[in-house]
Amino acid sequence: MKTPWTLFAACLPGLEELLLEELAPLGARRLQVVAGGVQCQGDLSVLYRINLCSGLASHVLLRLARFRAVHLAQLQKHADRWPWEELFEGGHRFSVRAVCRRSKLYHSGAVAERVARAVTRRSGALVVSDPAGPDPAPVVAVRLFEDTAVLSLDASGEPLHRRGWRLQTGKAPLREDLARALLLASGWNRLAMLLDPMMGSGTLPIEAALLARGLAPGRLRAFAFQDTRLFDAALFERMRNELDQRALPRSPALIFGSDRDTGALEAARGNAARAGVLEDLRLECAPLGRAPILRGEPPPDEAGWLVTNPPHGRRIGDPRKLRNLYQSLGQAGRRLPAGWTAALCVADRRLALATGWPLATSFLSSHGGVKIRAMVGKMAGSQAARADRPDDPSPDA
Repeated sequence: MKTPWTLFAACLPGLEELLLEELAPLGARRLQVVAGGVQCQGDLSVLYRINLCSGLASHVLLRLARFRAVHLAQLQKHADRWPWEELFEGGHRFSVRAVCRRSKLYHSGAVAERVARAVTRRSGALVVSDPAGPDPAPVVAVRLFEDTAVLSLDASGEPLHRRGWRLQTGKAPLREDLARALLLASGWNRLAMLLDPMMGSGTLPIEAALLARGLAPGRLRAFAFQDTRLFDAALFERMRNELDQRALPRSPALIFGSDRDTGALEAARGNAARAGVLEDLRLECAPLGRAPILRGEPPPDEAGWLVTNPPHGRRIGDPRKLRNLYQSLGQAGRRLPAGWTAALCVADRRLALATGWPLATSFLSSHGGVKIRAMVGKMAGSQAARADRPDDPSPDA
């Protein structure tokens, strides 16, 4: 295949602009935000680097071909022409995933069968019927929309937010990519104090430590391209070693996390140990009012960040209890100096405003079928202005 290749880094809705900023230093060219992600151009090293270094992308797709297909024979003809032997060879395994929308070819099973037949004929690779089985295979993705077919290789395999360290979770855990997006949207400088007083299984503090040290999010996991002819083991190992050598040995920022549940603390410590950042974190079991920094120990910096994912309703179903919790969070935040910033991941902006902080929406996305928003703002000045009007509309209303 001739380079530069066209790559598509997919992400959760609402994270496209943040993803564009993340990909810009990774060597990709002609970056462009499109619905659901960022399209760019790059070579093999760029493909590897995005998979290893992106904390916001969910998949990296290598675009293979684009053509018009209104019947199966036409689809088969174009699929047969593509040089699949450049991706696969005998002994390789693959699967095909097809999606058809507003096209004359509407039977996704028949479409997948024709493409799989072409791959097998040219490369000798073995098609796997269940791509999500216990031994997953690289996926050739076929998307038919308005009679135009696009063939891609999913170079990532398992979604990239699965870093390989989160084996223990609490209730309603925050996805790793959303945690990183919230940290980036907060404007945290990676040097000042950071606190998550409702850390659950520790996703936010761990992602903060990875950011502070410059550790590649994907350094602990494998990728689908390693099971194709695109895999250059020497190049991949050299790149991964270079990324490890560039990372800081310790976090320059003090990162605190706490939760009132002892099981959550145990999960957070286990996850942090697997991620290699346990020594960078100060984790403890404490209720909100006795969380680190909020109780005055250690004394807070003049400028810091409180970044957290409060319960959205699945852990605490009673709206009155939720409102009381957010009001308690706002009250606890009043103990911090004027220079502190708050960033919350919430499903209901009215609950976020119950803190009394002047928060504005930074991005909108979805999490487990629930629409969520990141709300960010300075905590100082909110008390006097909103003490009697906790339901005032936020600046983004």
